[in-house]
Amino acid sequence: MRLSIHSRVSAGVFLCVLAAGIPAGLRRSLADGPKSFPIWDERAAFPAAKDLTFVDGAADVVVHRGDSEWSFLHDNAVVWHGGELLAAWYNCPSREMVGASAIRGRRSKDAGRTWGPVEVIAADRDRKGILYVPVSLLSHGGVLHAFVSNMTGPDLVTRCEAFVHDPRAGAWVSRGFIAGPFLPNCAPLKMDDGNFIMAGRVSDRPGAKPETPAVAISEGAKLTSPWTVIRLGDRKLPPFPETTLWAQGRSLTAIARGGHVFASDDFGRTWTGPARANLPMESSKLYAGTLSTHQRYLIWNVPGQSAPRRSLLVIAVSRPGERTLSAAWKIRDGHSDKLDAGPEWSYPCAVEHEGRLYVIYTSQKRNSVMTVLPVKSLAQRAAP
Repeated sequence: MRLSIHSRVSAGVFLCVLAAGIPAGLRRSLADGPKSFPIWDERAAFPAAKDLTFVDGAADVVVHRGDSEWSFLHDNAVVWHGGELLAAWYNCPSREMVGASAIRGRRSKDAGRTWGPVEVIAADRDRKGILYVPVSLLSHGGVLHAFVSNMTGPDLVTRCEAFVHDPRAGAWVSRGFIAGPFLPNCAPLKMDDGNFIMAGRVSDRPGAKPETPAVAISEGAKLTSPWTVIRLGDRKLPPFPETTLWAQGRSLTAIARGGHVFASDDFGRTWTGPARANLPMESSKLYAGTLSTHQRYLIWNVPGQSAPRRSLLVIAVSRPGERTLSAAWKIRDGHSDKLDAGPEWSYPCAVEHEGRLYVIYTSQKRNSVMTVLPVKSLAQRAAP
């Protein structure tokens, strides 16, 4: 039932870190230019848009709509913490990053069916001209964290700031800056070496556009101390190369908007690439993760059967333990009368909790919408 309710790696270093764990297609890209990188299982063609179906048992809900005070809404994040589901986004009065930009959110105590009042995570209360865009969320060690880039103008990043929620005061408190001109795109992932890694993008200097895919790496669990920012290449990739990644032991795979793929075999310290993903992709943000069933997943916009762009939002999964995706479903497709939203759906984020994958995304840069997917409905048998 569907309910209505991102600094130090040179090209020379790239050539020195080629490892057996990095696919040959990506190794060839260093010498020959971008080659196809097998994100999708090459033994089968990716399904046509008309053949994609919805996930069995999926449920939909509108989390929040833009209003007269904050009509622009975009780039959601979501996290489970202390038995509550927190959704957050950036809001602007009328146009994207014009006038003001604040990070706001709502919480649900019933797994996303209903939502509480709006809370403010970051805002320019002192009118210093700071735009807060976007936010990534993390629950770790009993503490709820938010990582937010600061801007001086549209897409002009200065620093990345860490906030923590103080439950006694019921307020978010800044813990200072963890990186220079880095913009986070995904929730931090804990790697097997004990450090956290957060995918995003970085600019050459403060106050410039972040046009280079990058990752930020923590020093263990010191999440509000400075992180190390590492570029995923030696060239810019406009426009807006939002980045996401998979982690499997020492091996990492990062995908930037536009289908640019990078790989690391040393916990993200050095990278090879870019190669090209072997999947149809619109120019929009992607979100990657790994389910408790050891299946990788990717959520992104696939070109639909008709206009407008970003009307078809898709999830694909791998078989357990495999690195290539092999099955796909649609999450949203065109306008929804039931949700009174669409036809545009974009900028996904997701978190798994107790057998369900909570996928949040934007509609028309005005609505925050969530689809809850039963993980069992995404099951795929291991290859024979």
